[in-house]
Amino acid sequence: MPKIFTTSSCQFAALAIGSDTRRMGATGSLRLLVVYKKSQLMLYREHQPETLKEISAREPELLTKFIEAHEENSQAIRTIRTEIESRGIDATFRYRASHQRPDRYDLVISVGGDGTLLDVAHHVLDAHLLGVNSSKNSIGHFCATKASQFGEFIEQYLQGDIPIVQLTRLQAHVNGETRDVPVLNEALLAHVDPGGVSRYVIRVDGQAEEHKSSGVWMSTAAGSSGAIRSAGGTLMDAGDTRIQYLVREPYRWGGLPFTLNHGFVQSEVECLCKTRTAALFLDGHRVKLPLSLGDRIRISRHPHPLNIVGYNRQHPSSEED
Repeated sequence: MPKIFTTSSCQFAALAIGSDTRRMGATGSLRLLVVYKKSQLMLYREHQPETLKEISAREPELLTKFIEAHEENSQAIRTIRTEIESRGIDATFRYRASHQRPDRYDLVISVGGDGTLLDVAHHVLDAHLLGVNSSKNSIGHFCATKASQFGEFIEQYLQGDIPIVQLTRLQAHVNGETRDVPVLNEALLAHVDPGGVSRYVIRVDGQAEEHKSSGVWMSTAAGSSGAIRSAGGTLMDAGDTRIQYLVREPYRWGGLPFTLNHGFVQSEVECLCKTRTAALFLDGHRVKLPLSLGDRIRISRHPHPLNIVGYNRQHPSSEED
């Protein structure tokens, strides 16, 4: 019987869910999607070939690294394709920029690093998501295996021996409209210009404050080891379902103390935008929701946690920076 590990408590607790057709014996019935990234070298070749010539002349060592990373990524895709085909599984391969919501798939494999997985996760609701790190230069916190170990790993998954962990995600609402992007790491409310001042009113648990700052982070437990931690936030246990918020570089005027500059909330964080040109950034820079004066933002827990394959590691302790 396959196991799903839920992160609704501080310990991963096994949840029996009966037979799981997503990965039971008949591999021919497994609906599988593989989403891969293109290397920087390939992207430059396709869109900016002249830039490659300039890099080759000015920074040949940088070009050499691009070539090495490209070969690594290409080999990873070939390895994964070979291992899948050798098991008689019919899989669809798609480039990450061209895939759509994979509702009809049981397992989605992300080939790249955390950036690729975050992008893919925005399109996954209930399917299992497996991250495969394609390069030694890629950060793979959410990746359960490397391409070189994929064959053994996928075999264990098909046998039901790899845990599926449910990670809390966030949902953004702007002026009462729910935005269709499940957020795995964090949301950032800020001025569109990094040097601009963000003005807003933040409301948490019925208490409100008006702020001027560089913006406000709102993070899941899964995202607490990333940007919000670098900004001074707190590392959370992977099973914590609360939302952590943190104000970036608050401007203190009039000697008034802030009480809503950092904290945790079970329900939601609300903000009233008082900036003419602001944005809500979801899991980085690729998803940006334009905001203006008077827009109301609400960040809550998404109803669909992410079913991520093999995520059983704990965050590094604060002493291991």
